[in-house]
Amino acid sequence: MITFDAFPFHQRQKELLLTAFNADRNSHAQLFHGPAGNGKFAIALAYVASLLCNLPGEKGACGTCPSCVQMAKFAHPDVQYIFPTYTNAAEKVSGLSDEFIAPWRTLLQKHLFFDYTDWKQHLGADTKKMEIRVKEAAAINKNLSYKSYSGGYKIVVIWLAETMNVATANKLLKNIEEPEEKTLILMISENRENLLATITSRVQSVFFPRLSEIEVQEVLRTKGVANVELLSQLSEGNLKTALDLSHQSAELDEIARRFAHWMRVCYTVNMKEIVGLSDQVSKTGREGARMFIYFAAQVIRQAVLLPHRSALHANNPVFSNTDFKIQNFSKLVHPENAGLILKVLDEAQEDIARFVNIKIVFTDLSIRMHYLLKRGVEAPFLQV
Repeated sequence: MITFDAFPFHQRQKELLLTAFNADRNSHAQLFHGPAGNGKFAIALAYVASLLCNLPGEKGACGTCPSCVQMAKFAHPDVQYIFPTYTNAAEKVSGLSDEFIAPWRTLLQKHLFFDYTDWKQHLGADTKKMEIRVKEAAAINKNLSYKSYSGGYKIVVIWLAETMNVATANKLLKNIEEPEEKTLILMISENRENLLATITSRVQSVFFPRLSEIEVQEVLRTKGVANVELLSQLSEGNLKTALDLSHQSAELDEIARRFAHWMRVCYTVNMKEIVGLSDQVSKTGREGARMFIYFAAQVIRQAVLLPHRSALHANNPVFSNTDFKIQNFSKLVHPENAGLILKVLDEAQEDIARFVNIKIVFTDLSIRMHYLLKRGVEAPFLQV
């Protein structure tokens, strides 16, 4: 069911949208933006469902009418989904979203908190260039010129609008500046700054912040997930990450032990152990390696923030089966080196996502971590 009540987060944003909805003062071009994994796409779909609902109430969509049933199947005839795609002559795809609508619906039906990497992997397009091309703007213009099937709104949902190339964005401006009656262009973005200023200045923007730990816990409980307190701490407001971690909850113990061991061998720069750990991480696969590095980044953030946080965070239960003490570790991580540590971790994740050899990435990362943890500087061979 796609309704506002189905998603127990972003109460303030939902109230703003419902106020506009109940007053029938819905802007024709809107941008929902904020960090990845925070549920803004789910709220966007609930808003769309409300606008199209046959029997709407003060809280928006009813969830049971024919229109809401179509929305739950992501197959409403008055909703056009636009998202980054690729072109491939051999597959006879020109890059239009309509050519990928079947896998799109399949992914949506799994959950609404997926990200760009999930979408690429779902398509088997890890190495392909993905963007929203100018053909899509022409398709949007054509679609919005038609009458609505249901006699109400015609709606275009653009997921990851920042992946529009310049030509697409410029062509889309016509519909934003000269909208057809009863139309809505709703853009979802994780990087608002990457959109053209000519777009952002002409749309109504709604910012969606990171979710609180309580909000993440509520969603996880509705899905029957265990260890919700731990997962909400580790995910830092990212529902997608929390759900990913929940699927690996049996492995969290091993990830924690491996992290503790890794920090020790990085500090002592034990190359034999580093090579061995690189081999272990490589065997977990690309997603396993990315998750391990993400876990490391979250522990680093906890360590540097520890002096400003509660005792709960000082006794992270994920390390209960190890002798790793985040209080002691926090003495090695401080504002002077934490930014650089997080930077090299992010770079490692990006390299793994680009299919660079995991062993090489992790070995290089371990050496860089040694210099940053023990000496507080970048490795000499990386300094400019």
